[in-house]
Amino acid sequence: MNIRTLLIFLLISNLALGQMKQGVFVFGPKVGLQANTLKFVTGPSGTSAKLNIQYQAGIFTRINMGRFSIQPEGIYQTKGATFKDPSEKHTYHYISTPVLVGFAPLKGLHLEVGPEYSWALNAGWKKDGITQFGPDLKIDKAIVTGLRIDMLDMLSMLSLNLRYTHGLVNTTERTSSEVPLDFRTRSFQVSVTYNFSEYYKWWRKYGIKTKKK
Repeated sequence: MNIRTLLIFLLISNLALGQMKQGVFVFGPKVGLQANTLKFVTGPSGTSAKLNIQYQAGIFTRINMGRFSIQPEGIYQTKGATFKDPSEKHTYHYISTPVLVGFAPLKGLHLEVGPEYSWALNAGWKKDGITQFGPDLKIDKAIVTGLRIDMLDMLSMLSLNLRYTHGLVNTTERTSSEVPLDFRTRSFQVSVTYNFSEYYKWWRKYGIKTKKK
């Protein structure tokens, strides 16, 4: 089953079956994976970057207002890329605070967009003689677009998030042949949020029932 077929299946399932209604205020943990690369706005000719698979983890809050929602997050994530020629590895550790505005054209399906500010936690270092490049800029700015799918009744405490993050600023202060370089972050993200605040509601509906004597 490919990704497109899986998404269609999830969407049809969400439309066909009922869902527990979320409260106005929802919060909980979030974990996921992301495929990262760096876009060369200006850089050495012939240079290309391979995708770098990393992870993210953090917490989220969500305010639901009918079809609209606002979702601030605080997450730790790693971005960057591996260059083929010249051989370099760029690893950027960030604390990021995306704030997404969502709209639900269909029940359980939410289109999201918003800004993301990231604060760098590392600089470059050397390990086993290999230079690991970190971000020179302390703050990265990006725009995030994506899709959130709220799962079905038994899984209604979970949401699947599919996102693309487009970096807006240069992450390096290096030069090549006296020409300033310009590398910008790009990420494709898949994550799951757990609606911890809905646990009591979920347990009342699906928890172990004790038979009355």
